[in-house]
Amino acid sequence: MKKPTMSAFMAAGLLWFALCTSDARAQESGQQGIPSLVGITAMGIVIEDLLPAVEQEGLTAGQIRHDVEQKLRAAGINIRHEDELAKIPGMPYLYVNIFTFKDEEDLYAYHITLELKQMVALVRKPAVKQSVGTWKISGGGTVGARKLGNIRTFVAEYTDAFIKAYRAANPAPL
Repeated sequence: MKKPTMSAFMAAGLLWFALCTSDARAQESGQQGIPSLVGITAMGIVIEDLLPAVEQEGLTAGQIRHDVEQKLRAAGINIRHEDELAKIPGMPYLYVNIFTFKDEEDLYAYHITLELKQMVALVRKPAVKQSVGTWKISGGGTVGARKLGNIRTFVAEYTDAFIKAYRAANPAPL
């Protein structure tokens, strides 16, 4: 019988974390964040870099950016280049982070966060402004190296959840 390795314990820990921050909790906070989406007329997209090993397996940040941007544009959401964010009130952007960990058995543990971030001011000191997440969905699981591309499907589902929340706050014109 094979002895458990440190990698297996780390993967188990990451999976435990992912399950504890599962969709049910994230979707609840996403529902609470809908009012913060009202009046956003355009936004940017920021995709966090993926690990080189993940990109070598065939999943790239460019693919994720393309998928997310295509879905948002198809839903009628105005997407702006990062250079133009300062011109948009509140500088809102959709932030996507995919954290991965690969064990010795070619199994990836992953955690996906899709979050709308924008500038907000402190109530007690309005001059203090900071970019914070006001809507979020996240979750994770495991996938084999050969099926790493399935993460794109999960990101697409989270993007659909964002679009639903965005449209609840900003109905499409008739």
